[in-house]
Amino acid sequence: MNDQFLHYNGTQSYKTDAKNRVTVVAGWRPPQGEPIYLMASEEEGVNIIKVLTAGAVQHRIETFEKNVTDSKKLAKLKTRLKRVLRDSSINDQGKLLIPRDLAAHAGIAPDTEVMLSAGHSHFEIWPKAKYEELFGTAAVPEEEDEFGAF
Repeated sequence: MNDQFLHYNGTQSYKTDAKNRVTVVAGWRPPQGEPIYLMASEEEGVNIIKVLTAGAVQHRIETFEKNVTDSKKLAKLKTRLKRVLRDSSINDQGKLLIPRDLAAHAGIAPDTEVMLSAGHSHFEIWPKAKYEELFGTAAVPEEEDEFGAF
């Protein structure tokens, strides 16, 4: 696995600004000039935005290539992934602009609170109220800690 994924840990609360930009955790920002991609997604029945580096996109493509033997299905999966990605960037101040259509998808408005939450090979932008409704603000409940990892 690419070391790029190892630095995504935790969840941070931020507020979008009037232009619907959100500050990205310093350790989660790719090196200056490297591309970043946004993708409308759904998690736990909630519309969210996933943020991926080029390495994370490549990791997904490699996963397809390792697990899909039918060339037609492989081509469709790669195309589907590329189709849903949106080129983006993080500015010099560490802010990521959330495009209007993706903001509408996730129910995120300017000047509202959001949660940036670590994922395996990406991070996610959630409306804060939806995140807290699903996950609360504290530790994982004991009944959900099947492996004793939390």
